[in-house]
Amino acid sequence: MGSPPPIAAYGAVWLLTLASVLVVQLARVTEFSAMPFIVLLTLGVILSAWISRFSLSENTRFVLGVLDGALAFLCLMGQSYLNGLVGLDTDTSIETYLSLSFLWYLCLRSALMVSMSSLVFQSVPALALFGLIATYMLATQILWLFVVMLLAMLFLMLASHRMEWGQTRQLETGYALRTVFTTSAFTGLTAFLLAPLIALTVGQLISTIVVGMPFRAHMRPGSATEMPPELQAGAGAVALSKMEVMRVRLEGAVQPPYLRTESYNYYTGRGWNRGRVFYEEMRVTPQGRFVPGRPVNAPPSRQATATIRLSSGWHRSLYVPGYPLEIEAPVRYLYYVRPIGGVVSYQALGAGYSYTARAYWPPEDPRLLRQAPPASPRLPFQEPAHSRRRIPNNARRTPVAELVDQLTRRQPTQYDKVMALVRYIEQNTAYNLNVEAYPPDVDVVEYFLFEAKQGYCVEFATALAVMCLYADIPARVASGFILQERDPDTGEYIVREEHRHLWTEVYFEGIGWVAFDATRNAPVISAETLAEQQTDETTQHARRQWLQRMLDALIATMVLAILYLLVAPRFGWTRRMPVPRAQRLYRRLVFALRLRGIAPPAVGQTPRTYLQHAVDSLRQHGSEAAPLLDALTPLLLEYFYAAPPRSAALEPEVAQQTARVQHQILQELGAGRLILRLIDMGRQKVYGG
Repeated sequence: MGSPPPIAAYGAVWLLTLASVLVVQLARVTEFSAMPFIVLLTLGVILSAWISRFSLSENTRFVLGVLDGALAFLCLMGQSYLNGLVGLDTDTSIETYLSLSFLWYLCLRSALMVSMSSLVFQSVPALALFGLIATYMLATQILWLFVVMLLAMLFLMLASHRMEWGQTRQLETGYALRTVFTTSAFTGLTAFLLAPLIALTVGQLISTIVVGMPFRAHMRPGSATEMPPELQAGAGAVALSKMEVMRVRLEGAVQPPYLRTESYNYYTGRGWNRGRVFYEEMRVTPQGRFVPGRPVNAPPSRQATATIRLSSGWHRSLYVPGYPLEIEAPVRYLYYVRPIGGVVSYQALGAGYSYTARAYWPPEDPRLLRQAPPASPRLPFQEPAHSRRRIPNNARRTPVAELVDQLTRRQPTQYDKVMALVRYIEQNTAYNLNVEAYPPDVDVVEYFLFEAKQGYCVEFATALAVMCLYADIPARVASGFILQERDPDTGEYIVREEHRHLWTEVYFEGIGWVAFDATRNAPVISAETLAEQQTDETTQHARRQWLQRMLDALIATMVLAILYLLVAPRFGWTRRMPVPRAQRLYRRLVFALRLRGIAPPAVGQTPRTYLQHAVDSLRQHGSEAAPLLDALTPLLLEYFYAAPPRSAALEPEVAQQTARVQHQILQELGAGRLILRLIDMGRQKVYGG
């Protein structure tokens, strides 16, 4: 069955999996305590190391392999049950769900690693976990944890390599490390040189054919000095009163969550401008109702009718539950504002006035939105925000552009890309009406995403819209009121000043501008929670420092271990055990015979007995390698036991005849049978036998 894995290999696996636990916790996919996972991992590794010291039958190893596969299925399908055992809520977002599934699998299978191959396999889900985290989480700690994982994987591969050749007492890391580092440097240099050449030559063709879309040019927000923002973002704390503004009665097949007034299309870096707008006088029907000059063909199932009674203030912009189809108001003229979709009255309406608006609210069904083709930019005046003509070819991509590319590159549809951006904002920022004003010389979106990570609806909507623009998805912000307070007696919505809201609108071909709100699931920091956060800030900072120190210690330990393994043989700190040339030739011969289906030598079986058995077996199968092996056997035995001068004289001929036997066996097997035999030998190595 071979020697059990060394204890050091189990230590490397423990360290590798610990790095995986920490990376999930640092990514903050969900709040959880790492202690249950670390305890489970530690107990599992100890149990595996203890079991591996016993002689296990082939059936036992096969059962352990089946259990390993069953655990993978359990972690993927039954994560909610596992989370319940440690009091962890189940998050159904795909990134969080898969991250925790990988983590559960890594910790649970740690009790089944009884062979070197099963130890090495631990690096596969760990590498997948790091790749998944890297798609939506950018942090320097992730890089250092990845270094820890790679060092542990290197140790496992070295140990596995030595055990493959029966050398378990030493790890010759010098040659392996030189090979790994040289190959990595050569590959990185080649990629660095070839990537620009490919981009300049066939990059456009490859991107269009393989990816399905052309290269995206670099984008950047426009300077705030180009045009003063009509809607400022990052302005600091805001206080809204509870004064009642209007009452709204909604009717129709759909119940929109917002009353919309207008949109802003041009991002300046510090806020939004409406860009070019066109006022069109609305037509009056024989029934005395106002309709747009170019009517919208909206299905009845997506129409809502709102009767709005103003309670305070004076209003020239009318609030509509979507995009206006028909308005009945006590005025002589109404104007439709293109392309922001707003309605303006030539005279202001005050308290006591009421009007009725029938509007189209675009569907929010994910199945329908996923079927929509990718939309092209529809608003020419958005170009100054990310003009392709103004960006030099050697310009550095902004952090927002890099982040958007990380989040959307693997998303199949425009809707999935938008939702990936929404989830990132929800998981990495907090809603706070008391946020401090942003510095005047920063871009609002960059500062919100990477520095402040707090804001209210203006910053949330702005960030989502700009990130969509970086992904070449038409987007803008819309203003109005959110409908959330209802009068239990009348069923009307009570709209107050504090219900003012800003959200993002994304254009979908054939559907229209669909509302997305990144504040819906974001954590809220109220005055009370803000005080608690300030109280716990020192504790959280201390915890992060402790985690970083522990991480630094783990990295230092692994580096010192690798350095020791590298330099110890050079200074004679370890005793070398060179393998004789005769033994290496004999192992090559045994490996070739195993490919032919002949079992390896049994314990205590002499080379003469084994080779004679192999010759008989080859003859029974009509192999032409039988006479070659028969002629090699006496020569090889003499080479084994001859005096050094005679052994040195026989070595070239023995090596040549051994190569002939190997070549003949491989020729008889063919490519197909050779692959099947290698797979079968791999199965035997994993599950025993």
